[in-house]
Order: sequence, then C-alpha cells, then structure tokens
Amino acid sequence: MAQIYVVGHKNPDNDSIMAAYTYANLKNMTDSENTYVPVRLGELPAESAMLFDEYGIEPPALIERVGEGDVLVLVDHNEMGQAVDGIEDAEVAEIIDHHRIADVSTSAPITFINLPWGSTTSIITKLYEYFGIATDEQIAACLLSAILTDTVILKSPTATETDARHVEKLAKVLDVDPVEFGMRIFKSRGGDDDVSIEDICSRDSKEFNFGGKKCWIAQYETVDLEGLRKRTDDIAEQVAKIQEEGGYDAALMLLTDIIVEGSDFVAAGDTDFIADAFEISFENGPVWMPGVLSRKKQVAAKLIDYAG
Repeated sequence: MAQIYVVGHKNPDNDSIMAAYTYANLKNMTDSENTYVPVRLGELPAESAMLFDEYGIEPPALIERVGEGDVLVLVDHNEMGQAVDGIEDAEVAEIIDHHRIADVSTSAPITFINLPWGSTTSIITKLYEYFGIATDEQIAACLLSAILTDTVILKSPTATETDARHVEKLAKVLDVDPVEFGMRIFKSRGGDDDVSIEDICSRDSKEFNFGGKKCWIAQYETVDLEGLRKRTDDIAEQVAKIQEEGGYDAALMLLTDIIVEGSDFVAAGDTDFIADAFEISFENGPVWMPGVLSRKKQVAAKLIDYAG
C-alpha cells in the first residue's frame, strides 16, 4: 500500500486547498490499495481556514518539497512553475485540473482529467456523482465554497451551466442560499485594511511562461475596491519588488471588485508586453479593466494567444 500526496499549486487559493482535501477523501473511498493524503504548499486562505474550523475538519498538512519515491496527484494545476519543489524527482500518478494543459510530463500514461469548468472542485463534484458517493455536509461545504470563490459566485466568464448545477445541488445539501453563502465566504477574508500588502500580493499568485517570458500574475478579490485603491502605491511598489527579486520579465496584479465586476491592473517589468496584448497603457499607472474577473480565461489566455 502506497501513500500518495494530493497537492494543489503554490500560493494556494480556496479551490486548490479544497480540491486536495475532497479528492483525497474520494480516492480513499474508491481505492482500497493506497492511502491518499491531502497536503498544501502555502498558508491556508482565510475562507478555507474558516470552513475547516466551522465543520471540524483537519486542514491539509503543509509540505515544502517532495523527492524520489514520492507519488503525487496534482489538483488545480499542471505547470512546473506552480508545482511543489522536487516534483521532477517524484512520480505523478494523476492530474485533475481546469486550466490549460502545460508542461508537466510523465513517463507513463496516467489519469488526466481536464475540463473547461469554473473550478477543479466542480470536476471533483462530478466525480463524486460518477462513483455514486453522496456528499455529506463537510464535503459539500468544501466543494461549494471553492466553486463559488473560483467562479466569483458564478459571475466569472469561466462559470458554466455545470458549475451552476453543482452549486444548486450542494447548496441543497447544506440548506443554504448559495449567494448568501458565497458572500459570507468572501467576507471571511476580512477587511482590506487588515490585510498586509505582502499578503494581498501573495495570497493567490501563479507563475506562467508566455512565449519564453517568465511572468507572475496575482489576483486579490475584494468587495471594496475604492477603499483598497488608497493602498495602490504600496501595492505597486510590492509588485515591482516581486518582479525584480523573482527575476520575472513581467509581474501583473489584479485587484478585482466582485461587486462592480472588474479589475485594476497593476503591472511591473515588461509592461509593454501586457499593454500591447490588452491594447491599454500603463503610462499613468494602474488601469481599470471593466468586466475582467478571471485570471485564467480573461488574462492568462489572452497573454498566451498574444505570445503565439
């Protein structure tokens, strides 16, 4: 019997954390030959911590690297730049993801489920259905919270009819209004004034490669962008620091207002590359991008297309 780590990406968001926890739970019920252990590669997001505490769930353990002999299931990512340190020496047994197919490679065929839905947990919800396993309140709360955060309460262009159906089903298990539940999840992150600049810029960040350009893109979601804008200068300074110290060609911070539905772009480094892709200018500082809620579909995908 092997121990297999189920792990999301670095700087985990709620979907990455909940995907690791719920998929490990599912695998432990469907594969009696192995033991699946959910783990994480960073601090728990506030909403994840709140739900684990509220439902009496032990959070995934923190790990820093893996090595030879370790077996992994990757959830919510399939890019080397986002994966656990040491992955090149470990064995990847499965991948469950909803992002573009990138550069993680394996020496043998594996189970690789990649669907264009709004969250990885939406795929996992479907897998619970496929195996005929009912979701109890603990699992339903984890799945629902992650679908709602990753789709911005189904407002994001990444949200699909499948996501909406899963939200409706899981909300019934919990006997909650999904919009009210989603807003409570977002508000659990606390007021923006209480969040450090470092946390704002690192809470949900990922590394990408666009046509040979190494880029860092982070996103911070808020219900009060106007209040957050008072700290824009400090955020811009931190983004520039991350770009320089990380050796990135470009760094882009999305400050996303989930109520007004749009994002401020704060960029550093090769801003011409980003500006040209979006036909904007950073000459006067951050740029408001109405309707932009999704890093994956509206930002990363556009930069991938632009890079050719």
